Amino acid sequence: MRRVLNAVLIVVIVIAATAMVRFAGFGAALDRFLLEARFLADERPVTGEIVLVEIDARSLEQLGVWPLPRRLFADLTDKLSAAGARDIVFDVDFSAISNPEDDALLAEAFERAGTVSLAVFRQSATAGFETGEVTNQPIDELMNVTWPVVVMVPMEKDSRIWRNLYGFEIDGTAELSAAALLGEHTGSTAGAFWLDYSIAVSRLERISLVDVLQGKTPPGVFFEKKVIVGASAQELRDLFPVPVHEILPGSMIQALGAETLLQGRALEKGGEWIAFTAALAVFVLLLLTNVEGWAVKTAILALCAVALELVAISLQKSFPVIVPTASAHFVLLLAAASVVFRELGLHKLLLHIATIRQRNSERMLGLVFDDSFDGIIVVKSGGLVSAANQTARTLFQCDDLVGRNARQVLPAELVEEALAVLAAPPAGKPVPSIIEAAQIDGKRRFIEYVVTRSERTIANSARSKKVRTQAVACLTCRDVTLERESVERLSYLARYDAVTGLENRNGFEEKLEQVIVSAQATGQDLCVIQFAIVNLDQIIASLGFSYGDQLRHAIAVRLKNHPAQKAHWAAISADVFACVLDWQPDLEFGVIETVKQVVAEDYNIEGARISVQLNFGFVVTDNPASAEDLLRKSGNALARVRRDSQSQTLAFRPELDEQLQRRRLLETELFKAIGRDEIHLAYQPLVDLSDNSVIGAEALMRWHHRELGPISPMEFVPIAEENGYIVELGAWALNRGMKEALSWPSPLRLSVNISAVQFSRGNLVATVKEAFERTGFPSARLDLEITESLFIDDDLDLEFRMQELKALGCSFSLDDFGTGYSSLGYIPKYSFSKIKLDKSFVRQSISNRQDITVIEAVLHLANGYDMSVVVEGIETAEQADKLRQLGCQIGQGYLFGRPMSASSLSAHLANAA
Repeated sequence: MRRVLNAVLIVVIVIAATAMVRFAGFGAALDRFLLEARFLADERPVTGEIVLVEIDARSLEQLGVWPLPRRLFADLTDKLSAAGARDIVFDVDFSAISNPEDDALLAEAFERAGTVSLAVFRQSATAGFETGEVTNQPIDELMNVTWPVVVMVPMEKDSRIWRNLYGFEIDGTAELSAAALLGEHTGSTAGAFWLDYSIAVSRLERISLVDVLQGKTPPGVFFEKKVIVGASAQELRDLFPVPVHEILPGSMIQALGAETLLQGRALEKGGEWIAFTAALAVFVLLLLTNVEGWAVKTAILALCAVALELVAISLQKSFPVIVPTASAHFVLLLAAASVVFRELGLHKLLLHIATIRQRNSERMLGLVFDDSFDGIIVVKSGGLVSAANQTARTLFQCDDLVGRNARQVLPAELVEEALAVLAAPPAGKPVPSIIEAAQIDGKRRFIEYVVTRSERTIANSARSKKVRTQAVACLTCRDVTLERESVERLSYLARYDAVTGLENRNGFEEKLEQVIVSAQATGQDLCVIQFAIVNLDQIIASLGFSYGDQLRHAIAVRLKNHPAQKAHWAAISADVFACVLDWQPDLEFGVIETVKQVVAEDYNIEGARISVQLNFGFVVTDNPASAEDLLRKSGNALARVRRDSQSQTLAFRPELDEQLQRRRLLETELFKAIGRDEIHLAYQPLVDLSDNSVIGAEALMRWHHRELGPISPMEFVPIAEENGYIVELGAWALNRGMKEALSWPSPLRLSVNISAVQFSRGNLVATVKEAFERTGFPSARLDLEITESLFIDDDLDLEFRMQELKALGCSFSLDDFGTGYSSLGYIPKYSFSKIKLDKSFVRQSISNRQDITVIEAVLHLANGYDMSVVVEGIETAEQADKLRQLGCQIGQGYLFGRPMSASSLSAHLANAA
């Protein structure tokens, strides 16, 4: 009797708990989950009687407008009617007036078709809450020739569509839903039915609207079919969340409803209490019978749950019935929980759960241990390996580490440290160490390891409660061979050149410091030599970088194999090699000549014969000096050789250092000169030799530094050309010269010198044009003076740029004619208006027949090409008279005026007038 009472009490508790779960909403959620699973387990074909015409993204893109003009829907209706469509339902909102013509066309098309139904629906009046609803229905003109159908669908608590309506009362009239109309429903319009999502709506015939309008549909596709026209494009937002398919367009939900009715699958709920009672009866029988063991009872309950669900699936598949089984499953679940609790008790249940957790933890730790990136080895007292993961077995190339003595399978250093840790706990935090271990293949291997001590608790015996601790050493190892080799490689590259194998600048400086210390102790003089491969860039440009690298390597091999001098060589940059050696005064330049002979001999690299050009700079020291100082001084000598190119070898002299320091100072100060207003222009007159009247002036740049005083253009102009600042200086000179020339009382011509760098690095055409626009200076009065050196660079496209400048109105003068790269070939090629004969042809008295012959030849050449000749360097009246007799038109020199300021030239012109 007591057993029965206990059973009744447990059943009451289970029923009460189930009711609470249902009340909380968990039952409905589980029922929906199980129902969706049943839909997925069964797939039904469609009837083939319904065709969807979709307003999809492709239709919107090709038609290019939304809302679509109603004349398109009229055309669509006519085409569907002509194709034999039985019923046409538009799930489209026609509640607003379009335009009278289109509305009339659409109404006429609907009337011709005769079987058209239009969507009617209710929606909130505004976006807010509690604002009432309004009815959206087609305009009267369309309603008079069509049938209304309801397209609303109810949404459940999970925000998904599970049901469809039979119909709805609109303005006092009961109207069928689109699904009921197409599904041929003849009953009441009240209420809703559950949709059968096991019907494969994805197999419905779906045609794009644009294909129908363009006549691209298969023949007979609409014949005797029911057609639904609706939106499926995402941007039209007629999409709803549903079971099984996640998202479906509203027109497809109506099609699914119609298919559900056509197949007699309008699902209804039923059998929930039968399932609940059956589950409860099973539970009561288990309580009253003598079935032993909680595992057996829970298995019976689980089988009952499976059987219950299989019956529900079978019923739903055979009949339009939904059996809610959530309550029954809750009964079985709670029954299983009560059985486990009664059989095991709370203590045993918690112990069982703890045991399972421990096993899971041990299994997880085992996986972490074995899959660890680091090798882990556990060593017990006596040196026996008790555990090792896969990484450790691979690292030490031994598959049977566990159970073996550590001395037999591990490096001795690791074993000794592990045993030391076992013997006495370490005082501080373990510090990683690195050992080098040889492998079976003979390759060296660097292993980083750390040894830690752990203690584990073990029982003395199975029945005893006493425990003891056992110390173990844990070796954590990793292969750091690649890292170590990378460090060694980086260390090597920090001191050595990768291509030549010689020391680089850092390594050479360290070596040089050592040599200096040794030389100071013995009183030995040292020589530091640097030589540069002058044409390395040209070699690389013509043959490629690989040839350049091979050439540098070949030079290094020759230097290292040359036994004549005990020199220590280095490659301190891509094209510069350096060495230090003991200096013998009696050898003087012999060492350099020997090196030059060895290195300068031609190279044969991959079939290419390569010749090198070398420059040498060196310094000899007999007093204390640093490595940096010796490299700087020998580098200064080399830089001077490379810049002046008058000789191939130069020894360092103190004045070179002074010159270089001054050059660097001037380069720095030159950038500030314009801002400080230290740069100004001086003008030297150009005169007509026939009457000595001033007809023009040449602008000459002058620099008066506030501390260094006047600085010659011969000194600062080459610096500006080398660093490119001549572009800014040239632009300034053009603007200043034009501005000041406009202040002169006479409209003189202005001559401005142009550097080759201005052509190559700057945009000279734009600079000149901007100066004209800024100052308003007449372009016809500007002469641009260029030197013959400009013609040796074929990459400048000089002819094209001169044509552009000439188009602006400028003229050109060929400056310093007769010096440098003199050639008559470019006289007819370029459009010069003047030739300036260099002052070297004007002597104290022009009586030298050779000079006169040259002047006459130049005058004859100029007359032939319609050019004027300007003679520079005229200092005496006798020179001027002689040149006038020879036929020279224009002169320039101290006789007519030294370079002067713009204001002084203005005064000079005023006095001359």
